[in-house]
Formats: sequence, structure tokens, C-alpha cells
Amino acid sequence: MGQDKGGGLKAESERRYRAIFENPFDLIAVLDAVRNDDGAIVDWRYSDANANWLRSLGRRRDRVLGRTVGEIMPARAAELIPLYARVLTQSRPEQHEERMGETDLLTSLFPIGKDSIVTSGVDISARIRVEAEVNRLLEVNRAEREWLSALLNSMTEEVYFADPQHRYTYANPAALREFGRDTVQGVDIEKIVTQLEVFRPDGTPRPFAEAPPVRALAGEIVRDEEQIVRVPRTGELRHRQVSSAPVRDSSGRIIGSVSVVRDVTDKHLREKESQAAERRRRKLIKTLAHELRNPLAPLRTGIELLRKVREQPQLLDTVPPMMERQIRELVALIDRLLDVFQDAPPA
Repeated sequence: MGQDKGGGLKAESERRYRAIFENPFDLIAVLDAVRNDDGAIVDWRYSDANANWLRSLGRRRDRVLGRTVGEIMPARAAELIPLYARVLTQSRPEQHEERMGETDLLTSLFPIGKDSIVTSGVDISARIRVEAEVNRLLEVNRAEREWLSALLNSMTEEVYFADPQHRYTYANPAALREFGRDTVQGVDIEKIVTQLEVFRPDGTPRPFAEAPPVRALAGEIVRDEEQIVRVPRTGELRHRQVSSAPVRDSSGRIIGSVSVVRDVTDKHLREKESQAAERRRRKLIKTLAHELRNPLAPLRTGIELLRKVREQPQLLDTVPPMMERQIRELVALIDRLLDVFQDAPPA
């Protein structure tokens, strides 16, 4: 009776062991040390392995149990044999990450006797994939940030970013140089803008409420709005063209604004010079057109006189030279008109 009870307990213990050993999550194998005549560990023999471990390795149980690490994993034997020996001799568990077949594992090693160890691996393939994707996205983000930074740093236009609290969060080097600042990060838009002399194109003062970054933070898109600003660095008035737009997140919520400022002072000067030159040309053309009429009257008179040449032959001595002088004057006036049109800028 005692033997039956003992046998039943042993069978129950074995059943529980197999239930734990064959759990659906871990990859478990038991290895026994293989020693040489001097007692040194030279290999490890697989004495047990659960279905998960065998499946990851891609081998049947009868092809693994009783074989050594050197036979089953020859490429990793030089790494694994001393590692397992260290765990056994130091009687201290260790963990490491490894790859078995197509599966990434977090493997725990621990001794279970004077000559045996257990290797228990948890599948971390999903975590490894997530980490790899996170690292890839971080690298993409880093590359994009570097590209954007290089782009902003090379721009001659001034670029500003502001947050919903009406504080500047970024200004590129062109903007910082123009206003003689090392940084504007965290500074209120109002604090900076109200220190400037800003005018509308008609010369009237522009109130702070009309500042494009402020309007963009309220949802407005401002395109190529002109303003006149006295630049602190030089004290001169400069014509500037400002575009501002809200920056929104994926839900459409405004999380900031971006502004691009272009100095158009030279363009304004060229336009003024062009307008002044056009006024001068129009005035000259008007003058020349009036002067063109002057030779016509003597020429008309000369023609009338030539009709009387039979009655007054002496007219041949005076009329043709007079007409030639008027014609030369007329040609000179036409040449001046041609010069005016040649000097005119293309339309």
C-alpha cells in the first residue's frame, strides 16, 4: 500500500513538473555537464527540452535529447559551453538576450544540481521589433531634424516659431542676426514686438494686435503682408513682407504658429526708381512729341513756296536749305525718341 501511495505521489509530482515545464510561454531546456578525465567541463548534453524550445530550434525531441551543445549548436558552442559552466560553478543565475531560429529570447540560466543547469527563454521578438521600429523612427526623426535645421540655418529669410502661449520657441540665425539677439526662446511675442517701431505700408503705426504671429495663433493665415520696421541693428527703416500660419496637430488643434519674413527694401527701391524713370520718360516723350510739331510748320510752308517756284525762281536758293534743316531737326528728334524707348525696361 505504501508503495502504491509513493508511486502515486511520484506520478503526481511528475505530472506537475511536466505541466510547468511545458508551459505555453517559455522555452525550456535542461543540460547536464560533460566532463573530461580531469573533471573539467568540455560540453553540455541536453537531457530535456519542452515543445516550445524544440519548435524554435526546428528539431524533434529524439534528435536533441542525449546530444551535446557542440552537436546541436556548433556555431555557438565556444560561447555557450563556458557560459553554462560559469553559471554552474558560481551557482548564480544569469540573463542574456539571444536569437534561436527566428525567435528573439530573453534567456535565464540557473543551476539545479551539481552538474545540471536550466535555460529558460521568454519570447521577446515583439519587443525587439518594437524597439527596432522605435529606433528607426528616432533615426528618421533625427535625420529630418538635421535636414530642417540645415535648411533653416541656410535661409536668408527670417523664420520664427511661437507656441499657443504667445511665446517664441525658435528663430533661425537670419532672424537673430537682424535683431541682434542670441535667442528668443521662451520670450513673449509682445515683449519683442512692442519694442520695435512697426508701421503699416501707408506709414501709420501698426498695433500689436495686428502682428501676423498673433493672428496666426488665432487661426488666421497671413500671406505676404507688408510692413515697415525700424531695425534695431542699424536703426534704418526697412520694408518687410510677412507670412504667418497656424501649426495644427492631427486633431486640428492649434499648437503654434510659423512666420517667414522677407526683406523687400531693395525691391521697393527698385520699384520707386523704375516709377521715377518711367515718369521721366513720359515727360520726355511728351516734350519730344510737342517739339516734333515745330519742324512741320516750316516744311508745310516750304512745300507751298515750292509750288510758286516757276513764278519766283529765287525760291530755289532759300526754300530747299530751310527744308533740309527742318528735316535734320526732325530726324534728330526721332533719334531721341528711339533712344528713350531703347532705355525703357522690358515690360
